[in-house]
Amino acid sequence: MAETRVHHINVELPQCGNVTIPYWEVESGQEGPCFLLTAAQHGNEVQGPEVIRRFIAIAGQHLKRGTILAVPFCNLPAVQRRRHHITSGPETAYRDDGGQNMNRTWPGKPDGNDTERLSHAIYHAVVTRATHCLDIHSWERFGATACLPRKDRPRSMELGRISAMPFAAPQPGRGGTETEPKIPCTINAYFNDSGRAGLTIELSGQYVVLEKEVRRGLRAALNIARFLEMLPGTPEGLDEPTVWLDRATVVEVRAPASGLFVEAGLETCDWVEAGQPLGHLLSDVDLSVTPILAPVSGRLRGYGCHRMHADVALPAMHPYASEGDSLAVIAAPAGE
Repeated sequence: MAETRVHHINVELPQCGNVTIPYWEVESGQEGPCFLLTAAQHGNEVQGPEVIRRFIAIAGQHLKRGTILAVPFCNLPAVQRRRHHITSGPETAYRDDGGQNMNRTWPGKPDGNDTERLSHAIYHAVVTRATHCLDIHSWERFGATACLPRKDRPRSMELGRISAMPFAAPQPGRGGTETEPKIPCTINAYFNDSGRAGLTIELSGQYVVLEKEVRRGLRAALNIARFLEMLPGTPEGLDEPTVWLDRATVVEVRAPASGLFVEAGLETCDWVEAGQPLGHLLSDVDLSVTPILAPVSGRLRGYGCHRMHADVALPAMHPYASEGDSLAVIAAPAGE
């Protein structure tokens, strides 16, 4: 049986003081890939740590070759502050990071700001050892679960296919070459531009841990490990359809007038038929009710009334819609 150990990364930060980041290592004792899993680079994205915990429990029993490295709380100070970034305050926009968005700092700096120093310490402890990386994020609940492979890196695209996510959103390159990343960059840009392979997945929902999303993330992690022949068995869910957004027709449904949007009990990733009720608007002008119907058949890429900053501000999640607010996004797969 494989050996599972907990290690710690200690780093002294100018603002946060001494920080200790725990991580798992599962060693099979046999040569093979080194698979790194990372989560919680942003402190309000907390579904990934539970995905990793469950994955490690399985890998510890069944890993047959190679090594697993898993860092469930990459940005522990941000998790403890319950914010995107170390420096985020109440309702601070995600993009207002002050240079402390961890997933834009890799491979970090030994003499940089707090986040850059965290990245640098994690980089030297685990990133330098790994051959493959699964980086687990979560976006606001209005967006559907997806993988984000690099469209110009075939091995990343293959990991995207293997992950069996409901949606796939291939991403462009970030200016690096196949062997030299343009730094600073995301952790998976670093992998994909240094001769290795990485995949980012986005689960649906921040500030929460949802069973359905954890299961999707766990399946993706297990599928990649099975594909790499590190765990027994074959990838699951490959017979389920994935909507590749670079080939899909994407239609946004917006509020035709102001009013309270009442959802029809659907969820992101649900399939809807053209003409199916998505919900209704209760007018704040004359109390009339306007049905909101799906204009096309497809899978719900987004669902629910919201606007910018719904990841940090409750008013942005309010179901009162102004005319033109987004109510749903439907992705019709190519060929539908």
